[in-house]
Amino acid sequence: MAEAGNLSWERIALRFGIGLCLLAAGGRFPLAAAQSASKPAEEKSEKKTAPEPNEEKALGEAFRSAENNPQALIKNLEGFLTRFPKSIRRELVLRTICREAMETNAPDVTLKYGPMLLEMTPDDPTLLSLLIEALERQNNPSCRARAIDYSTRLLAAVEKLRAQASSRPVPEKGAPEKWAQRLAGIYSRRAELYQDSGELDHALADFQESYRIRPTARAAEHLGDVAAKQDDITRAVDYYVTAFAFPEKDSDPAHRQEIRRKLGSAYVAMHHAGQGLGDLVLARYDELMQQLGVGFASEPAQNTGRRDPFDYVLERPDGKPLRLADYRGKVMVLDFWATWCGPCRLEGRLFEHVMEDFRNETAATFLAVNVDEDRSSVPAFLKEVGWTVPVAYGHGLDQLLGVSGLPTIVIFDRQGRIVFRQEGVDPEGFVGELEKHLREVLHEPAGGRS
Repeated sequence: MAEAGNLSWERIALRFGIGLCLLAAGGRFPLAAAQSASKPAEEKSEKKTAPEPNEEKALGEAFRSAENNPQALIKNLEGFLTRFPKSIRRELVLRTICREAMETNAPDVTLKYGPMLLEMTPDDPTLLSLLIEALERQNNPSCRARAIDYSTRLLAAVEKLRAQASSRPVPEKGAPEKWAQRLAGIYSRRAELYQDSGELDHALADFQESYRIRPTARAAEHLGDVAAKQDDITRAVDYYVTAFAFPEKDSDPAHRQEIRRKLGSAYVAMHHAGQGLGDLVLARYDELMQQLGVGFASEPAQNTGRRDPFDYVLERPDGKPLRLADYRGKVMVLDFWATWCGPCRLEGRLFEHVMEDFRNETAATFLAVNVDEDRSSVPAFLKEVGWTVPVAYGHGLDQLLGVSGLPTIVIFDRQGRIVFRQEGVDPEGFVGELEKHLREVLHEPAGGRS
């Protein structure tokens, strides 16, 4: 993650301009904020011609007038598509809308425009993943059915890409594990959709395939959950024993306690007593260590699979959990920072100033989100700087929100949408600019922006 300078509309337009260059060259603007150069090509070349001058001007104005407000940018680009329905940049604009919508927690917008884009690129794994995520957030039967269909298409597309990658003369380092992780994740995701739809046999089959491809404690636990729902206590105990005994590189004590509870309940239901459970766990641990050896897979972090930022659970420096769900309905201001980032130290002081100015505003909450990979130096840093703003470790929230530079400020409105994002810090204008946008969001009507 890089330190960022001041973010102006020209910088945003530059990112968009890079996409235009890619399009003119026959590529596609990626949905992700940044993609690895070694990622297998998922593009299909198209011939393009130069846009009309009015179209060029309108597109530039769409970015310029949006300033740092992604919701305004989405609205402006929607207006552009209405004005220029046959634009040669239609695919690029649709991609930008879909990406911005998911990064700012507006999945309904992605579901409106994503299918249009899918008609143009039906086998695009990135777009299929985005649509699955948006449908999952709707949490209703019809959306789950569509998400299952997209998951099946995504599996086929990724299998095809894996076959192409494996035929290369010089394979990418670590490619087999990366492909296994990707495929196992898709099978597990589809299995959860089947499970939520009540199709337990299909869910069981997909979780089994996920575990076969890449064994993890999480997959074993899912298998136990499905078996328990099917009243197959014998298999539930077997799967839960595997989940609890699975050798993990990173372990969440609270979650392991939950697995222990499930295992204990199932074992007692089967044997009417807990005697012998400890021996069973030890034997399974030895068995797993023999099978997996030193190369066992690390268990995903606690927020793995969560796609709504308000479902995330962060961690305070004292180890206590901080649930973003507790801030639903409030205006939430996040400052992403790291100890090694020089400008972050300056922004932290200015961020404190803004928080102090709004201390009597109960509808606003402030949080400094640390993204250091090595947290060992964080407590000493906090003691040195003496910040009073609440601090929490990000646990992947920065990746979910596409934070690529530090420091970065993000404002969520009461509807849980990102309405302001700024990378970098301008010492002279930071406080005034942030307070201006914060007051605008706080003074919005309850229904939010139209």
